[in-house]
Amino acid sequence: MLVSYLQRTGGLRKLQPVALSRWQQRTLKTRGTNPKKADKGEEKKPPHKGYFDELRETISSWQQSTLNTQDTDPKKADGKEEERPPRKGYFEELREIMIMPLTSADPNIPTKRVTAKYCAQKFTAPPRNVTMLSSDFIDDSLYNPAYGYFSKQALIFSLREGYDFSSFRDSSAFMDVMGDQYKEIERELDDVRGITRQLWHTSTEIFKPWYGYAIAKHIAEQYMADRKANMHDDPLVVYEVGGGNGTLMMNILDYIRNNEPAVYSQMEYRLVEISPKLARQQLIKHGSNNFVHANAKVINQSILDWSTLESRSCFVVAMELLDNFPHDVVRYDYDTGEPYQGIVRVYDDSEYEDNYEPVTDPTIRSYLAARKQAAPEYKTPALPSELHRRLRRQLPLAPNMTKIEFIPTHAFRFLQVLGKFFPRHRAVLGDFYMLPDTVPGAVDAPVVQTRLKGTMVPCDTYMVRPGWFDIFFPTNFELLRSMYNATCRAPASTAAGLGGARVCTQAEFVKQYGDLSKTATRSGENPMLEFYGNNKFLLS
Repeated sequence: MLVSYLQRTGGLRKLQPVALSRWQQRTLKTRGTNPKKADKGEEKKPPHKGYFDELRETISSWQQSTLNTQDTDPKKADGKEEERPPRKGYFEELREIMIMPLTSADPNIPTKRVTAKYCAQKFTAPPRNVTMLSSDFIDDSLYNPAYGYFSKQALIFSLREGYDFSSFRDSSAFMDVMGDQYKEIERELDDVRGITRQLWHTSTEIFKPWYGYAIAKHIAEQYMADRKANMHDDPLVVYEVGGGNGTLMMNILDYIRNNEPAVYSQMEYRLVEISPKLARQQLIKHGSNNFVHANAKVINQSILDWSTLESRSCFVVAMELLDNFPHDVVRYDYDTGEPYQGIVRVYDDSEYEDNYEPVTDPTIRSYLAARKQAAPEYKTPALPSELHRRLRRQLPLAPNMTKIEFIPTHAFRFLQVLGKFFPRHRAVLGDFYMLPDTVPGAVDAPVVQTRLKGTMVPCDTYMVRPGWFDIFFPTNFELLRSMYNATCRAPASTAAGLGGARVCTQAEFVKQYGDLSKTATRSGENPMLEFYGNNKFLLS
């Protein structure tokens, strides 16, 4: 390899003499001359070679012998020199590197197109030699019952009792205590289970029961206002989607029982949970409570598979659900603006590669059409203006497709379920509208992260080993409001007085409905008001 490198660079043809320092020259002269023998007429021996002379001769002889070996072929009868291929230029070598496959696996091995539902039924380990939509890959990574993140790795930070915020000097003192407890729980989990578990926290758990009481107060006030306006005479029915440990369910039921006993006596509470593990925890928590709410029920299924019509007036509550809904990936053609759907290919060595094809998935097509109709003013940042694209086409080596955009197709399916099977519902949806450390170079990109020995490790791609990484997205609440009103507020719902949705920040929500005196520290700082500044609510 050294010889071929020297051949390419011309080093064999132009071997330059080594420039010697003054000290090296003096050393060579001293080694090559013996002053005691010069005046005795003895036969002079060849001067002693210095280190650099010997090194130069060694390299030259080695180069010559190597060239002779390469130039001589014993099988040739005519003795003609073998013609060498022409030397490759820099851009030719760069082009070869760029078209090299991303994986050493055989790309000719046939692949099977699968969905997340198929993987849940057929596989107990992440599949290989398959292709799937980006949303199916994320869905399988998070929710597969055998190896999904929420099935195996995710645990929610929760203490038996809530914090006494009046005992803390300020918000920093509270953060120090919570941080120490968080680390201690992580260490205990790692020691007991022998593997790193993923622990995460929510507003519901940190500020319990006061955060849940604020949501319950909003529900109770809205319910009583609807009854007073003669909109209905139904009992209070609440559907919570993605209930975590079941803490919010208990807080809402406790608040209604203590503050609205007449409403509570006829109330129904349904918790819809996709994760079997979390559904079991919710049942255990409900059974271990000091007061067992007989009107509560846990339903272990995906809300996206819901098929039962709820004709009564009801509330649908979902806290930090939207961020873990799988998204699809699209890119747009720079010339035509046509979208292409993202496909993830899984090789037989578990390496991943993303490819793009014309949109054929009906959910992607429906979402893009609905977005264009519901929010005509919205322009995706992934697709520049026509002038920008026209100028870009004049540049050499300009890409023919835009950067990727993550679109909330599963959240759109959730809205479709609400509009079809819960036509008289009111929504209480809370989640992140902004996140740090998202996947770079993409629109509405997720955070992909895991914890290793207590340290959060973010990733720059969503194509990671299924089950070991949390993948969660920010929500554009203003766009969500437009999509919600177009999907869930049909003319019949508007005529019934339900009206459209509104968006507010979490701070605005807890100011209106929360008991801030219960979460204030001695300095007057209020963690429930100050923390989670990147959260918003959609209320209808």
